[in-house]
Amino acid sequence: MDDDIPELIEEPIAPATPGPASPTVSSDPNKIVPATILTGYLGSGKTTLLNYILQAEHGKRIAVIMNEFGDSQGIDQAFTTVSDEGAMVDEWLDLKNGCLCCTVKDKGLKAIESLMERKGKFDYILLETTGLADPGRIATMLWANEDLGSDIRLDGIVTLVDAKNFAKELAEPAPDGETMNECQKQVAFADRIILNKTDLADDTALAQIEQTIGEINSEADVRRSQYADVPLDYVLNINAYSSVNNKRSGDAEHGHGHHHVDSRIGTVAMAAPPLVQWEAVDEWIQELLWDARIPGTAASTAESTPAIEVLRLKALLGAKDYVPVGGETQLERATVVVQGVREMYDSFSVSAHSDDGLLKLVVIGRNIDEDKLRSSWAQLLSKATVPV
Repeated sequence: MDDDIPELIEEPIAPATPGPASPTVSSDPNKIVPATILTGYLGSGKTTLLNYILQAEHGKRIAVIMNEFGDSQGIDQAFTTVSDEGAMVDEWLDLKNGCLCCTVKDKGLKAIESLMERKGKFDYILLETTGLADPGRIATMLWANEDLGSDIRLDGIVTLVDAKNFAKELAEPAPDGETMNECQKQVAFADRIILNKTDLADDTALAQIEQTIGEINSEADVRRSQYADVPLDYVLNINAYSSVNNKRSGDAEHGHGHHHVDSRIGTVAMAAPPLVQWEAVDEWIQELLWDARIPGTAASTAESTPAIEVLRLKALLGAKDYVPVGGETQLERATVVVQGVREMYDSFSVSAHSDDGLLKLVVIGRNIDEDKLRSSWAQLLSKATVPV
């Protein structure tokens, strides 16, 4: 059963011994730890995956933070609940396979703050959300916390999709005050998608699901599975926020789709030249994200024209006179990765790429007029492209 609670065993971590199940791991308390957000609709298989992580001898030291389950009797018996100013966090358990585990009963960062007091005893963080959580808000919450930002690197968002019920979940109405339901958001924000329960759908249905996913988020890598059986390396340490993937979902000038359940949600991928003036591009990104409008166009005021909603922005660019966000040192030329979630974004330089065909900017969102966005990007490039 997908919603069975894993049986947790309270034991101290045994000293690591050589062998394939217990590889040598770092105990450096100063290293930055990658954190993956695991999300998916109710019943998609998150608990099955977590059950494997918490029980199997996979040789990885993972700290798993689980949200409270609807029926948490098994967990409640294993934990001693503590309270700190109303934010309830369950005590951490050391599991015999080298993992750590806790459940969290609020929406804050108390569990992660508590976890970081044990830094050096784990190498990865896996944060499981409830089936109705917005992963984008959790991602920005991690980014906005400066104290945690020095200890944790957001590694990526992994979404589990229920092959049997996906179409129904995608078509459900959005909650009051929201423009998208949670299934739509989970697919749109994902860096990797586990299409689970494939044994409950035929090949035609699976192909249609993959097409729909691609039309919403053509940048996410999709892998089929049964019983959430995927290599842990597909979930952990994927570096989705420290690079732009090389997945080619079609020419960057044609990365879009119009035939899914809500045609107002989609991906627009646009090619970039080898070198652009960073200041101009940075201002363009700020206007798109902060003002919620396509640069060079007026913000929508008419009720009949809904405001744009950018969920994710990714870019790999060759930049001239690059200055990092919040930085002062200017680089005459740099290969720059930009990662944005809603109105927040960050940029940083990486090793140069030899393939200029990978340079691009990707926008995933809702109510984005693709023609106007491409026109705005082209107008920017007409002024910001630097000859090489």
